Formats: sequence, C-alpha cells, structure tokens
Amino acid sequence: MFEKFGLEANTIDFIGHAVALYTDESFLELPAIQVIRKIQLYADSMGKYGNSPFIYPIYGLGGIPEGFSRISAVNGGTFMLNTDINEILFENGKVVGVKNADGVAHCSMVICDPTYAIKCGLKDRVRLVEKVIRCICILDHPLPNTENIPSVQIIIPQKQLKRKNGK
Repeated sequence: MFEKFGLEANTIDFIGHAVALYTDESFLELPAIQVIRKIQLYADSMGKYGNSPFIYPIYGLGGIPEGFSRISAVNGGTFMLNTDINEILFENGKVVGVKNADGVAHCSMVICDPTYAIKCGLKDRVRLVEKVIRCICILDHPLPNTENIPSVQIIIPQKQLKRKNGK
C-alpha cells in the first residue's frame, strides 16, 4: 500500500508509529487492511472527546484504573488494586484463580506485575519480553506549534533514534 501511493520513508514511519501506533516495523509486513483499520480508529477518535484521539483522565491518573475496573465489571471481571496474593491457582496447566488470606478469586486469566508471579513461586514462568521507553515531561510552557494545547503526545519513530523498534 505504501509503495502504491509512493510514500517516502519518513511519511511511512509517521503513519506506522504516530498514527497506527505500532511499536516496531511489523506493520510493513501486515495486510494493508489491518493497518488501515488502525489508522481509521485513530482518525475516528480525533475530536470525539476533545482535541486528542486519546481519552485522558479528567481527574488525574486514578481515572485509568477506575475506568479499567468499570469495564472489567461490565464484562464480568474483578479488578483488584493493591491486593497481595499468596498463590496463583492452576488446573491442567491453566489459571483458575488467585488465593490470598481472604480466600480465592476464581478466574480464567491473571494480568499482574511480574513480581506477583515471582512471589508465588512462578519465577520460571516470568521472562523479559521487551522494554518500553516512555517519558512524561512537565513543562512550564506550551510546546511550539501545538496551538498552546495543555497536553501533547510526542512520538519519535525508532529509526530517528537508531533503534530497531519503539520498545
């Protein structure tokens, strides 16, 4: 698709990383429709809730886990913040729950920080897959050419940093 439209390398980088939000070059090998769908999602999200395609928590970062816990509850899940667990339970090699001093929470999936799994004796199941580079900068002035918006996301494609991916 990129070749058909004769896009230059920097434009392809921008579309793949800043619009479609891929963290590596895998988008170059995917069927065009998959990349187009991510570009369309970004475009459809622009202006939906302000000047950004992203939903920022209005009342601080605590809104992120709050929103996740709501969507989890709507879909029958349980969101357990700052809850210590003693054991991750398995049956036939599949996760069936987590156990702590208060009892057992049954589930089919556990999403947690690796330290929980290590503490439960599952160090052999924890492995480093990738590292993500993120930075939050608090400035006392708006960035040039951003129309003085109060919040902005800057994506620097990995090629500009001489890296193999954005992770």
